[in-house]
Amino acid sequence: MTAHNYALWLDTFSANSYLIAPKVNNHLSEENYNVLLYNSIMLPGMHPYRIGLPGIDVRFKRKMNSLNFEILHAHCPFVSGKIALNLSKKLDIPLVATFHSKYREDFKKMVNSTFFVESMVKYIVDYYNAVNYVWVPNEATGKTLKEYGYCGDYTVVPNGTDMEIPDETIYQQYRAGGFEFLGCGPNDLILLFVGQHRWEKNVRMIIDSLRILKNEKVTFTMVFVGEGYAYNEMQRLVRQMMLHDHVIFTGLISDREQLKELYACSDLFVFPSLYDNAPLVMMEAAAFQVPSIVVRESSASECIQDQINGFMIDNNHESLAATIKDLSRHPEKIKRAGEHAATSIYRSWKDVVAKVHANYALIIEKHRCTNKMHIHNNITVP
Repeated sequence: MTAHNYALWLDTFSANSYLIAPKVNNHLSEENYNVLLYNSIMLPGMHPYRIGLPGIDVRFKRKMNSLNFEILHAHCPFVSGKIALNLSKKLDIPLVATFHSKYREDFKKMVNSTFFVESMVKYIVDYYNAVNYVWVPNEATGKTLKEYGYCGDYTVVPNGTDMEIPDETIYQQYRAGGFEFLGCGPNDLILLFVGQHRWEKNVRMIIDSLRILKNEKVTFTMVFVGEGYAYNEMQRLVRQMMLHDHVIFTGLISDREQLKELYACSDLFVFPSLYDNAPLVMMEAAAFQVPSIVVRESSASECIQDQINGFMIDNNHESLAATIKDLSRHPEKIKRAGEHAATSIYRSWKDVVAKVHANYALIIEKHRCTNKMHIHNNITVP
């Protein structure tokens, strides 16, 4: 999503850019900007993540050899990142790399081997040490990279969202559509989670808190949007706890208009994830004045001022349930925090990429000046 919005808005700013990524069915094949895709396969046990195979894609390699770039930006340190690193050396052009994810947790899930996990973390650190500029979406993400062993500098360049803050008429239309989709009304307390259904995102905490809310006679509807390896087990837990009348699993929703309807009709965005660094979904919720509930001192909490533009909890389901129960009795707190979230958390991709575009120009110019100085210093006077 981040790379897509970079390419989309760079094209709008008349920058001749290319998005280079693994091929996923027909995804990205109909975009207006330049897209260059290479063959890929699904990563075992990591649906929907994939690994690219550019080395055996003859058409991709032929096209790559015909292009000249002035700057490269990698959003992943693996296959596409390696392509960018090799190309930056070949063309002698600057490479920016953004560190997004807590890879160590991903590796631990994939393989039960400390040696493998630490070897891959070392690979990541070596990669970011090899690029020219390292960007992170927030300070917490930069701290994670430092904890991995990276010793260089980094620049915070925040993410944005493609969801615009709607005017009142459009907002009410989205809201009505969301109520119709869920079979709910404006007097219902609607709790929303959007994201990968993975235990690392603390979704078990959400489900456990719902049982407390039900036992304490709090009326609510919890909506889970997304897919992931924990999807079926989450549904089983909901049935086991007799919460099925209070919980809706929508599955993956790729229709952004339908997703806007769900944001618009929701009261609280429940996101106790300890895994995510700078969640785009929190910004999407903020566009519709929906405040987030996050775990105190998590990476996701960096943009939250407790009770001002969102709500912080301790890392346990009792704290989450108590917070939701309190807010169900004080809707004015939700409304006030939602209004502040829209002004303090929300950022459009258009504004973000406008600054990125300007930064690219500065980096390119600095690189050219450095090269000229290097050439000048190596001239031998007879």
